[in-house]
Amino acid sequence: MQVGMLKLAGLKDEGCAIKLTDALKSVNGVNDADVSFDKAKASVTYDEEKVSLQRLKVAVEEAGYAIAAPVHGEDGACCGGCGG
Repeated sequence: MQVGMLKLAGLKDEGCAIKLTDALKSVNGVNDADVSFDKAKASVTYDEEKVSLQRLKVAVEEAGYAIAAPVHGEDGACCGGCGG
């Protein structure tokens, strides 16, 4: 099992977090999902042999939400926006 973290955009309230949690859990290969409205993040435990992180991002978009744009240096890497 793999644990993926997704930064989210477009969550308006706790109801959105519940809706998105259910949407992620319905994806084949997802073992568990927890969406935090306060942190605007989703933690997803999934079987990487059945589903990819990219597919999880698509599931977020299909549910009507978005993946947040990366912030420079946030994860120790460049976001690509400055060329650095």
